[in-house]
Amino acid sequence: MQKKYVHFRLSIICTLCIFLGMNLQAQLNIDSLSHVDYQLLHEANLNDVWGYVDELGNEYAIVGTSKGTSIVNITDGSNPQEIFWLPGTESIWRDPCVSGDYAYVTTEAEDGLLIIDLSPLPQSTNLTSEVYTGPSSNPWQSAHTCYTSPEGFAYIFGSNRGNGGVIMLDIHTDPMNPIEVGTYDPFYVHDGFERNDTLYIAHIYDGFFSLVNVADKANPILMGTKTTPNTFTHNIWPSANGQVVYTTDEISGAFIAAYDIQNAVNITELDRVQSSQNSIVIPHNVHVLGDYLITSYYSDGVIVHDATYPYNIIQVGNYDTYVGQTPGFDGCWGVYPFFPSGKSVAADITKGLFILDVNYQKACYLEGVVTDAVTGATLANANVQLSSAVMLEKTNQQGFYATGTAVSGVYSVSFSKAGYYPMTLTVSLINGQLSTINVPMIPIEPYYTNVTVLEYGTNAPITDANIRFTHPIIQHDGITNGLGVEEFTMFYQESYRLTVGKWGYQTYCTDTIVTASNNEITVFLIPGYYDDFEFDFGWSVSGTATSGMWERGVPNPTTAVVSALDAEWDCGKMAFVTGNDVGLNPDLDDVDGGFTQLLSPQMDFSPYATPHINFASSFFCYHGPGQFDDTLKIYLSNGTNNVLIYQSQSPQGNPMSFEYVSIPISGLLPFTNSMQLQVLISDLNPNVNITEAGFDHFSITNQPIAALNVQKEENWVVYPNPGSSILKLKGNGSIGEYTLVDLTGKEYMKGTCLDSFLELQTDNLQAGMYLLRFQNQVLHWVKL
Repeated sequence: MQKKYVHFRLSIICTLCIFLGMNLQAQLNIDSLSHVDYQLLHEANLNDVWGYVDELGNEYAIVGTSKGTSIVNITDGSNPQEIFWLPGTESIWRDPCVSGDYAYVTTEAEDGLLIIDLSPLPQSTNLTSEVYTGPSSNPWQSAHTCYTSPEGFAYIFGSNRGNGGVIMLDIHTDPMNPIEVGTYDPFYVHDGFERNDTLYIAHIYDGFFSLVNVADKANPILMGTKTTPNTFTHNIWPSANGQVVYTTDEISGAFIAAYDIQNAVNITELDRVQSSQNSIVIPHNVHVLGDYLITSYYSDGVIVHDATYPYNIIQVGNYDTYVGQTPGFDGCWGVYPFFPSGKSVAADITKGLFILDVNYQKACYLEGVVTDAVTGATLANANVQLSSAVMLEKTNQQGFYATGTAVSGVYSVSFSKAGYYPMTLTVSLINGQLSTINVPMIPIEPYYTNVTVLEYGTNAPITDANIRFTHPIIQHDGITNGLGVEEFTMFYQESYRLTVGKWGYQTYCTDTIVTASNNEITVFLIPGYYDDFEFDFGWSVSGTATSGMWERGVPNPTTAVVSALDAEWDCGKMAFVTGNDVGLNPDLDDVDGGFTQLLSPQMDFSPYATPHINFASSFFCYHGPGQFDDTLKIYLSNGTNNVLIYQSQSPQGNPMSFEYVSIPISGLLPFTNSMQLQVLISDLNPNVNITEAGFDHFSITNQPIAALNVQKEENWVVYPNPGSSILKLKGNGSIGEYTLVDLTGKEYMKGTCLDSFLELQTDNLQAGMYLLRFQNQVLHWVKL
């Protein structure tokens, strides 16, 4: 794949190649037989890899490298021997495929399609080659990947001709001299697969896959499409029976996903998995071998999943070729698992070629239905956590869940859902066997809480005020009626974060204990303009940018650019950011191809004697070889005229962080009762940059706010909350003596910590609510 400013991406990747957390199961059901170091052999990095078997059963790895094509005899897995080397123009993309006795190699260097005659093997390693660049009337010089079918057709993907779609070649008539027989070119195609005249193709930049009938290769027919979970569809591979396809998105933290394609016009997702829960690692290429998925998973190496039940994909093997985990393009690029001997080969970009022995072990399968114990109704979105499972699962709309693990044994499985008492059961699981546990969950008896919202100073009821109760496992939202009142149905009698707000008032937030006997709450809102974006007060977004438009949400991090935090000191975790894609790649959802504007609701400044506009903003721009021409600009408008009150230019490549600004606005332009703030950022041609911005914690005051950039006072946080196996406590200062108790007061852990960070192992605790007591603090923590 190609991205703008590759040198920027690589510099970030190099920065992030530090240890970010080890894979806890770096080797399961896979053994390494041997390893070939291509840094020593050719001072080359590896790209993709494929396989070939000669007429005597000898096995060879066809290895794409940054400096050429290599062929390695792996028949003796413990003693691999390179038997052929053909240098080429240096490129980080070189992708081999094999048809019969011929290897076909694409590259994004303009070397054309390399064709190597493998038929002299094993008697001779003097192999001849040719280069094909298409018909003379419509040539092409480079391509991203290829696939060859048993019927003798080659499919070329991502060429530098047309849109970079699919070029179909007849290679059975004359393997060394392909004949172009068709194209499919409405979209760029990154990778694909063909079987029984169905072409399965991945449109990486458009974020979906297509199914195309190519029985008549001169007239391909589109049958269906489907968007993938992270909308960056890198590769696709069908199941053996052709009823299911599996895809990867080449984005940090993305998924391998499964889809039922039996109805091509109504493709449905069956399951999605990561190498580990909330993984930062990028999945690359998934292949199907029988009931198993074998995936090159960048810095997690090779991952094997059992897909016997495509709705329940279970990890059963892994081998880590790259020490450490990164969110970048480090580690295993490709894996070939189809050798008759059962061996596999994996190409790690910098570590070389690994010859692997895979034990394809069936998983232990667990499924069932979760219901309401009183009504018998099925429960959707209940959490299901098997103690050894890689993924936390949820029930579907029919209350059905499916999970599993790689190794037979006795495990605990926990069930939780807001409004129900959590349950933990013990289950004995056996490899290759399906176990069923149906679980009735007992509902918690609800109670009711009334919140009344009044204007401070007048006690007038405030209608249409937003109210939010936030609890670790549930959130309640409401809006006040004409009397300024809203009633809530509650379940947990404990601490909540209460947030109340409306445009034209200062948002109120506090932590409060809510119980059945403490269920009448009155909140007074002070008039004034304030917005920390916890609620939607009607800021509008417009612009011409093709990506990176302003979005309100919890900021998602990107590598070395955006932190996963909003501005400090406000209520909640929300902010406005430009683009908020879940991937860590900073070049995917930044501002591109135009501008994006954030416009406030109207304001009247007449109550303010000396109004100041206060806000927190952040800005990032990496301008590469072009000019530094992007800025974050903020204007004040009175409906007729506007004036620039702030602009930010950050040094090249500085990571984003929120900084507070307080600006006096008296005398800048005549005030009206329709004042508005415009927050504008652009990324305009020809200097296409990586450009991001954030905006948060807006207010109007009579005095400047100058103290918000100081160090926070002591503030303790317990996380992850809810959590499962680990409880962490972090703050400023010494923790001292601590105890962990449940709601009955039963003590489970105690000790003394002289540090400001504490980590407790909580695997053996049952699911439920716990209290962590230390100093004069009591923090709630929920075990899943």
